[in-house]
Amino acid sequence: MDHQYAVGDRVSLAFGFHDTDAIGTYIVSRLLPSLVDGEPQYRVKDSDDRERVIGEAQIVGAKRQDGRAHQPRSPQNPITDLLNRSNQKLK
Repeated sequence: MDHQYAVGDRVSLAFGFHDTDAIGTYIVSRLLPSLVDGEPQYRVKDSDDRERVIGEAQIVGAKRQDGRAHQPRSPQNPITDLLNRSNQKLK
């Protein structure tokens, strides 16, 4: 999968992120390689200079540097799709 966000984009963490101290707006500081399952990864920086590595599935409410909102990602999950196909073959 390609990265949906670029360096400089403002992003917020998705609801349910395990670290409640992480809630807030971040700026993408670096694009990282995708995980084995293809999920793009990002290094993001908070306003107090804390940095985190997050997956694209953990990002919501992002804005590009030009102020326009990103198009939401497809709700389709490749892992779920693979499991669904496997379950159908077993039936």
